[in-house]
Order: sequence, then structure tokens, then C-alpha cells
Amino acid sequence: MNSYYYNNYRITELSYFEYKNLVKNLFTEDLDTINKVFEDILQSQVNVKYLSIENKFKCLIFLRSLTLGEEFNLSYKEKNYNFNVNNILENIFLNEEDYDTESIDLTKSNKFYINDTLNELINNIKGITLKNKYYDFTEFAKEQKKELLDNITDINIVDVSNKMLGDISNNYLKILDLKLNLHNGDILTFLKNIFYSDLNNLYDLEYFLIKNLNLNTNDFKNYSLSELKILMNKVIEEYKESNKNDNTGIPLSR
Repeated sequence: MNSYYYNNYRITELSYFEYKNLVKNLFTEDLDTINKVFEDILQSQVNVKYLSIENKFKCLIFLRSLTLGEEFNLSYKEKNYNFNVNNILENIFLNEEDYDTESIDLTKSNKFYINDTLNELINNIKGITLKNKYYDFTEFAKEQKKELLDNITDINIVDVSNKMLGDISNNYLKILDLKLNLHNGDILTFLKNIFYSDLNNLYDLEYFLIKNLNLNTNDFKNYSLSELKILMNKVIEEYKESNKNDNTGIPLSR
């Protein structure tokens, strides 16, 4: 499939086959599952393995424009929106405050959904300061970090986790007048809605092209949805032209 550049990121468009599987995988309300679906898409379609939460969102919005076009309508939280992808990318505002911890040095989370703050805290610890001495945790595995923290009586890790939970609840991403919490699943719900397509329409497209162009399963892995729609429109145009010529007695060119 073709690759395109957004800023310094090389993003590979989804094949029709990949996009249809994406739609199928989004048939769930489970936020952990939806989060994994989009994480997997980012890993497979973007050339950079680590992205900040803002850049993850922007890359997915750009990928959406490659897949389904730049214009879309969305009904979200009882309000209707008309979006243009370029407007979204140009008008994103991110409010992401530092975690307020005195003794623990933390990396900001880049997850769209955090369902276990304590687990996320342990994952993101870079180091701790005890009695004015800094201890670097960056080389430790998660279980090693947890064991060390369990044995440090100077820090109440549960209190730190609860404070972190309060801090991240105030972090949000704003698109025009739409405000999405960074980590409670708001962004995932938004992404799910804008990547959605009716599966029946996709199957109708497949049937039409298999019947008229003799495409096979492998062909659908090598074309994007937009390319298949162009092929469908070409067939329809030829059919209309054929009927027009037949009705006027003009022989069809072969």
C-alpha cells in the first residue's frame, strides 16, 4: 500500500482488507479492546514506535483522511459536528499537566485509556528521590519496580496513585469546541465513530466488484477502499454509457 508523510511521520494507508477488519474489531463497547485495536493500527501503519498522545491522535486522524476522506459528520454526546480533517489537525489544543508528585519521577502516559492508575504509575516510573538522593528506575522491569516500591516505607504508593488519578482527570484534548478527556476513553469513542462504516455497504461493494471485475480475495488486500470505490464508479459510468449508446442505436466500442 502507498505511504504518505504527515509532518515527519510516514503513514501507510490501510488496504481495504485491513480496513474491513478494523471495522469488525470495533464492534465492541469494551474500551480495553478498542484501545488495543488503535494501538495495533499505529504500530503497523506509522513508522515511529513511540508517539506522544497528541501525535498518536493526529496520525490516526490523518490515516482516517486517507481511508475515508477529509470531510465527515459526527453525532457525539447529543451534538452534531461537521468536521474537516485539516481543521482538526490545525486546531487541536492539548491540556496535559505534569503529575504532581514530590518523590517520584514519572513519564507522562501516552495511553488513550487508563483503567488501572496504580499499574500505569508503576509502568511509568523513571526514578524516585529518597533523602535527597535520586534512584534511577529506567533499567528495571515492571515487576522489579513493583517489588522495590513495596519495600520502600517512605512512600505511600497508593496515595501517589490516587493523586495521579486526580491529575489526569483534568487533562484533555480539545478540537474546536469538542473537549475529550485524554485517558478515560473519550478519545477512543471519538475515533471509533469516525472510522466506522456500515459492514453491509462494504459487503455490497465487494459483491459488486467480484461480479463485475472478477476480483478475488487477494485483490482486496492490494487495494484501498478509496481505490475500490473509484473502480466501482468506473464500472457504473461504463454501464450508463453502454445503456445510452444502446438506446440511441450507436454500437458500443470494444
